[in-house]
Amino acid sequence: MVILFQDAHENNVLLDQQYMTLEFVSFSDGKEAVAKAANVLFMKYSKYVMTDQNQKEKIFTESQMSEALKTVVSGGPKSNLLLVYGPARCDLGFPAWRIKYTEIVHMGPLKSMNYGSLIKAIYKFAMVGQNYSK
Repeated sequence: MVILFQDAHENNVLLDQQYMTLEFVSFSDGKEAVAKAANVLFMKYSKYVMTDQNQKEKIFTESQMSEALKTVVSGGPKSNLLLVYGPARCDLGFPAWRIKYTEIVHMGPLKSMNYGSLIKAIYKFAMVGQNYSK
């Protein structure tokens, strides 16, 4: 069993990283990206399908939505830690289960944000034991 554990750690790309990337976005940034993605979907990926009443209707598939969001949102690694600032714990309609392997931490109101709380959240995340499987 120890050999499997060692292999998991040796082959893990995340453990080889020498630095940490921080990306700061706001709620308004997200609105703009969603609007751009909707425009990409409308212009490029829309198609007509026949419904039961023989009416034409435009539909989008989930894979088309993902591709459109990748087009308008900056590329890069998926986040491992998401710090949410705001007065309420709310996902604003975005389903959290769609963010794979991301630790979500509510940090409280934005006016209470300080350097110490940011470092504390990153430290707690770094100290959490993570399980790996095949």
